[in-house]
Amino acid sequence: MTTYPRLTISCDTVAGNTRVLADRLIAQGIELIGVTKAVDGEPAVGQAMLAAGCAGLADSRLPALVRLAAHALAPLTLIRAPERDEVEAVAQVADRVLLSDPVTARRIGAHTPGSPIEVLLTVDLGDRRDGVLPELAATVAADIAAAPGVVLAGIAVNFACLSGQLPTIELFRQAEAVLDDVAGACAVDPLVSLGGTCCVQCLDGYRPRHRTELRSGGGPLYGYDFVSVAAIDGLRRTDPVLTAAVLECYRKPPAPAGARGRDAFGHVPVAVLPDRDAWYALLAFGRRDCQPESLTPLLLGSVVAGMTSDVTVLIVEQPLAPGDTVSFTIDYDGLVRAMTSPFVTKTFTHGDVPASSKKAS
Repeated sequence: MTTYPRLTISCDTVAGNTRVLADRLIAQGIELIGVTKAVDGEPAVGQAMLAAGCAGLADSRLPALVRLAAHALAPLTLIRAPERDEVEAVAQVADRVLLSDPVTARRIGAHTPGSPIEVLLTVDLGDRRDGVLPELAATVAADIAAAPGVVLAGIAVNFACLSGQLPTIELFRQAEAVLDDVAGACAVDPLVSLGGTCCVQCLDGYRPRHRTELRSGGGPLYGYDFVSVAAIDGLRRTDPVLTAAVLECYRKPPAPAGARGRDAFGHVPVAVLPDRDAWYALLAFGRRDCQPESLTPLLLGSVVAGMTSDVTVLIVEQPLAPGDTVSFTIDYDGLVRAMTSPFVTKTFTHGDVPASSKKAS
């Protein structure tokens, strides 16, 4: 594998943010669950989260939980209902699973190897992504609780995902009211699981009535709330860094006038080209690895002109040579893409992430 493009994440920074957030939540009677889906279940990040105070780890993809389990990281929660052909593996790997279908619960329970697996009933309080409506929760909870091999542990709710519904203390209280309705079917101390990082901004003045946890991945990784685009008190803003190699760099005049068509994917190309002579640097990564909207160049004065499937064009103020490197901060959407690209080298460091472009040695 080539050295670049390279994605760099500081595990020390993740641990520092996790520690601050976990301590703050514990003071309010809330546990923190570290979500690793943005880093594809990377064990180094999961270990940093657990060591810094997370009560467990969670991911939406079964292969990611398998990666975490292979490094003996636990407890593990699957936060998306499994597909039918995944239920046997889920029963072997996960300690808990979020779902709302009693049939799926029974299928998982049939494969549980010993101790029953915990189920959190997903409840839809308005985001309309997943879960049953509150008025159906008690009936569905009873069906799940009756399934052999599983125990009902409580409910899970989600905010600011599909419809953008924002969390509020009133909605947290609604979740508690739903848990009151299903508590009788719970075989353990009933739990409310809140998701995700945006909930942190709504906790002032909130004291939970039940055992409560908050699922967060963006907070520890980035140190701010994506929904409000606001800082989280005490957390350090630290975007991961993507570094790419230069393939060529030429000075070119403005693009000539003429008819424009669609690209190879059938889309109208989106490119921000200068109306003057400029240096055009071609970089060795493209839309298969990220998307232009996710990138902020760290090279002073540079601008992302556009991307094709396999290359990125960067307008720079000074010429670069093949083999030079250019770095970008990358947002959450871009991180998810880069983490799952087989063409991007992933590096998990201790200490700060380099925050500038550099020449290749």
